[in-house]
Amino acid sequence: MADYHALRRRIYLTVVVIAAFAFVVIGFAYSLNTALSYLLGAGGGLLYFRMLDRSIQSIGDGDRRLGGPARVGLFAVLMVMAIKSGSLEILPTFFGFLTIKAAILVDTLRTLFGDV
Repeated sequence: MADYHALRRRIYLTVVVIAAFAFVVIGFAYSLNTALSYLLGAGGGLLYFRMLDRSIQSIGDGDRRLGGPARVGLFAVLMVMAIKSGSLEILPTFFGFLTIKAAILVDTLRTLFGDV
């Protein structure tokens, strides 16, 4: 279980680092609204990962609810917020949501090739 907690912690930290870096780069390259849209998506991705983490931790407790519809609903709410707000943008929000996937990929590559 210690390995799982270490993995979880690494992924959270990697998401925060990637999101902070991407926020600054997007803010300079595009606009503040685009960067904020990305940040909203990255926050949603972190919340998604947190919900997934909680459902994984409850597997051994006999709790059959894994929270799948709630996680999908979170993604839908993020996209609707981006569409309806008028100031947020859809694509940066979507890519921000995918930041968690990038963090998992980075951690996988770090595990495969070792810490450099």
